[in-house]
Amino acid sequence: MPSDPSSDPTAAPRQSGMAASPSQTEQIQAWMLANTLPVEILLTALSIAVWVIALPVVIFGSFTALGGDTSILSAGMMIVAAGSLGVIVLAAWVLIRTVIDIRSHGLPLRGADSTRAIAYDGIQSLKAATAGVFATSLLAYGVLSLTVQSGPTLVLQLIGVCGILLPVLVLIHGLGAFIGYLFYLK
Repeated sequence: MPSDPSSDPTAAPRQSGMAASPSQTEQIQAWMLANTLPVEILLTALSIAVWVIALPVVIFGSFTALGGDTSILSAGMMIVAAGSLGVIVLAAWVLIRTVIDIRSHGLPLRGADSTRAIAYDGIQSLKAATAGVFATSLLAYGVLSLTVQSGPTLVLQLIGVCGILLPVLVLIHGLGAFIGYLFYLK
């Protein structure tokens, strides 16, 4: 009498026609690749909005600091720090997305056969390089501040330039994507 193959514990599992569902990590990576630009633009807009709010507070605070009251200036600098935190998160997002993109599609500018692909890979490479320099400079300045109580002026300048350049690159990328959408460029 033949036994039921599903009741045999040594039997190999049956293959069903359905594919295995993607893991949670794969789902997160797919979401990050699909929503890269909207998240980058959101982080950039939030940082710029916070800095716009901070500007009059810092200006007014610097005038009151001449009279001896530094509380308004301190509050303004805390607002600036919050905007800078947005750029730090943006840099981390760009770097993580770049690693995922390289794992999924390979190195940029390899096999790019259209103007749009070259432009996309070029702006992504610029954003990744800027975010990498920003994060590395920030880390180097933090380590130097902890060890020798100061850091070179060049590192501070790199932090400032890359901290301003990264949101600008994201806005340029967003503008290019919007123009491409309007005119359906391929």
